[in-house]
Amino acid sequence: MSSGNTCQRVVGRLLEIRVDAGYRSPADVDAMIAMMKSVLDQLPAHERIIVAADWRRCTVFGAGTAERAIAMFNASNPRTLRSAILIVPDSPTSVMQVMRLVSEARLPDRRVFTSPETQIQWLAEVTTPKELDRLKEFVAR
Repeated sequence: MSSGNTCQRVVGRLLEIRVDAGYRSPADVDAMIAMMKSVLDQLPAHERIIVAADWRRCTVFGAGTAERAIAMFNASNPRTLRSAILIVPDSPTSVMQVMRLVSEARLPDRRVFTSPETQIQWLAEVTTPKELDRLKEFVAR
């Protein structure tokens, strides 16, 4: 696994976000915002994305990062068809932080999952077969 945060589009509308380094500072979130913008700029303006985010290695947020993360979510809301964040349930503080961020971002089609299978199942409702195959690869790493 990589040790940094990444954002890429390999197939179709599927935006793959991996947060292995976490969001320790607002600058970490700003770096992700820049990566997302770079990917979105490659798509037609009307194209809506499907976000698969793997935050399983992301720990508790550093000071000031929650507000930047909410701004990141809000900025992507108009372009997002569905967004699924995968977390591990064994850090109650981290789980609560992520749930609060998702709630405050106010996008009904952004959800948090603790099971890769349920994340895949929910996103499969809106993916093409190729996007679904790639989603399964992404989550398996």
